[in-house]
Amino acid sequence: MTRAAAEQVLTYTRTEARVGHVTLSRPGRLNAINAQLRDELWSLLQGVDADDGVHVLVISGAPRSDGRPCFCAGADVKDVAAASGQEAEQNPADLVRAMMVARAPAAPSVAGIADLLESMSTPSIAAIDGVCTAGGLELALACDLRVAAETAEISDLHIRNLGHIGGGGVAVRLQRAVGSAWAKEVMFTGAVVPPQTALRIGLVNHVYPADELLARAMAQAERIAGHRAAAIGMAKAVIGAAEEIDKATAIRYSLAGRRALYSAAGYRALTEKKGLPTWLKQTHEEVVGARVNHRGGRCAPPRGRARCGR
Repeated sequence: MTRAAAEQVLTYTRTEARVGHVTLSRPGRLNAINAQLRDELWSLLQGVDADDGVHVLVISGAPRSDGRPCFCAGADVKDVAAASGQEAEQNPADLVRAMMVARAPAAPSVAGIADLLESMSTPSIAAIDGVCTAGGLELALACDLRVAAETAEISDLHIRNLGHIGGGGVAVRLQRAVGSAWAKEVMFTGAVVPPQTALRIGLVNHVYPADELLARAMAQAERIAGHRAAAIGMAKAVIGAAEEIDKATAIRYSLAGRRALYSAAGYRALTEKKGLPTWLKQTHEEVVGARVNHRGGRCAPPRGRARCGR
């Protein structure tokens, strides 16, 4: 076995509160994405979305070797350089045709991982501290929520350092998150976006002190995980579809989703002040992760929810 193959590049835990937590762990390389991390993260995400015991996923990065925080510096340039020259030259006509065909997340690449994060029914939260740039920013943008530490260093260095735009959809997802003017400034300059500016422009949802970041992210995840998973997945699908289709069609999509989830029992329980159905409860035991079976509270099949407009 080679040394590279033996390297541990991810750590993953699952809490009894139904929250998964994956940490990108290549501290000596700023948690950069090499082939091993890419392949393992791809497989892990597929497993998470099929796991009824995980309702929310939190993604963070391990600190650097010297202890400074880090989320992800994007693709490992050494890994990319080693593979250079091995790729066959593409016919320009093939590139044009590829642009005209909808692409499904079917391969372990930064683009595929970003698509999978965005389309999977399980919501994800990026907990960002330290360096978050290039492919790392693309991963964060594909998550449903982003929270940042006061020490986060968010940027996009594709143009400044590499002379091209990112292959994981940064130009599109960044524009949709913050608008064209800010997306252009971030991409054109390569400058770090201060956390409070990132909050103001909608790049992140919250900013916390560094020593509170992960706890706050996990608390938010547990709050979401306490709700009906099918409803969260449907809301994610409808919101995702609304970004790609006209308003009237999106509203019809939303109404269809509501009908699929509707339960008269829930409304009767609320009006009669009776105990709520299991899937509407968020009891103390559920929040602290008591070992109980919640499967009956999910719609059947448990993972049969729409995939975010794809």
